[in-house]
Formats: sequence, structure tokens, C-alpha cells
Amino acid sequence: MPDIAERRREIETLITENEKLEVRLSKWQQEDGTTEAEIQAGQRQYHDWYARAQPYVPAAELDRFRDMYEGGTFIHRIKAFLTNAREKNSLYDPSTPNPFVDRWQEPFSGTCQEALVVQRQILAQALHDVADVSSVLDDLSMLYKRLPDFISTLRLESNPSVPAPNIENEKDLQVLVHAILRLHYPDVRPEDPVPQRAGAGSRMDFLIRDAGIIVETKMTRKSLTDRKVGEELLIDWGRYQRHPDCRAIFALVYDPGRYLRNPAGLEHDLSQDTADISSRVIVVC
Repeated sequence: MPDIAERRREIETLITENEKLEVRLSKWQQEDGTTEAEIQAGQRQYHDWYARAQPYVPAAELDRFRDMYEGGTFIHRIKAFLTNAREKNSLYDPSTPNPFVDRWQEPFSGTCQEALVVQRQILAQALHDVADVSSVLDDLSMLYKRLPDFISTLRLESNPSVPAPNIENEKDLQVLVHAILRLHYPDVRPEDPVPQRAGAGSRMDFLIRDAGIIVETKMTRKSLTDRKVGEELLIDWGRYQRHPDCRAIFALVYDPGRYLRNPAGLEHDLSQDTADISSRVIVVC
């Protein structure tokens, strides 16, 4: 999977290419010398762009993005224009101009231009979402990478009246993670339910509502090492993605007993950026 910086660059490139396509296609009905070879080249350019753009379109917008190309029986879009850009309107009479009858059967402004703009807007929103989510994931990563220092300081500075946190299990870890989240985000929802999948319900650990990021915690033990942690995370994530507010997933794996043999590999394999839902895993000891 491409990293966030690569995704941003690719989406920016796609937006620029869309703008250039708009200029190119607009000339087909402005210049009488437009050749069949030019039309075929433009068709290939758009279809290549359309195929490359779809993986970067959020799932919630994919149908609308495709509809801007496909159109329908009564509403014609980009596909109709590309197919019949130079076909004259049989009802058009240059001797008696009618503002409601265009010269062309598939006028550029009415079929293609508006649809290109909508596709560009969808990609622009995806670009914004990538930047927004990646920023929060980066902040969470930096924050919880320092968790061992935080716990160590509390233990060193503890006294009988203010005891240090004792993290013996995952529930203890969740209490500490929740408290830290509350310091940084105003709307943190613990134990938020996830819609059922094949009859099986699930509850996430926390949801940062404003950012749309689910936070999950795992604490290793002798029976919960690399492979098992990975399997549990992937199963949970398959359910979390059904939550209507989920835009990204952040997982904190706490490994004080150093049961994980390859923590860097676990982080790398499970951290990914997609057009839909990104995930980030960090391991701390």
C-alpha cells in the first residue's frame, strides 16, 4: 500500500489531470478541425485517468463518482459525451436559433463538464480527509510511543497518597489510555457498539468522534504473541469498518513482558493507508 505522502501526491496529480482533461475535451465542440484520432486519444486518456482514480475515491462516494461517468437513460454524463461528442442535434436549426436546443446532441457543458467538476470535488475531499486523518494518527503515534516514559515517571514520583498505576491486564491499560485520550480530545466515546456482522456483535475500545478514529488496545501475554495479536486485530477491524463514523483505526499494543518476537514487523504489516479506511499500529514495551 502507498504511504500517506504518496497517496496525497497521487490524488493531487489526478486532480491536475482532471483539470487538463476538461480543457482538452472542451475543444472538441469548439473546433471544426477536431479529428477522429484526437477523439480516440482523448477517450483513452480519460479512461486511463478514470481507472487510476477509483482506488482513491472513498467508498461512500464511489457510486456517485461512477455515475458521473456512466450517467443513465435520461441523464447523460461523460460516457455519452465521449461516445458522441461530434454528433449534431437533429432538432437544431441555425437559421432559427432556439436557446433550448443545442447544436450538439451531447453538449459538453451539459453532459461532461459538470461531471468532471464533481469528480474533481470528490477527489479534493478525499485529499482533505487523508491529510486530516493522517495528522491525528501521527499525533496518536507520537503520544503513545511515550507511554513507557509516562508510566515510568509516575512510578518514580509515586507516594503512598498518590500511587502509580498498576497495569496488570488489558482493562488496566484501557483505563490509562482513556484518561490520556481525554486530555487531548473533547469527545471520546468508550465501548461504542459496532453494527452486527453475520449475527456477531462487537464493541470497540474507544472512538474519537470528531476525527472518526477508532482506538483499540491490546496487552500481550504468553498466549497472545505476534500471530495471535495480528489475527485478533484483523478480525476486530473487519467489524469496526461497519461503524458509520469509522475513518481510521489506531491500535496500541502494549508488550511489557516482551512476548513479541518481531514488533517492527507487526507494525509494518498492519499499518496501511487505503482510500477508504487507514490503520496504524504501534508497539510499546
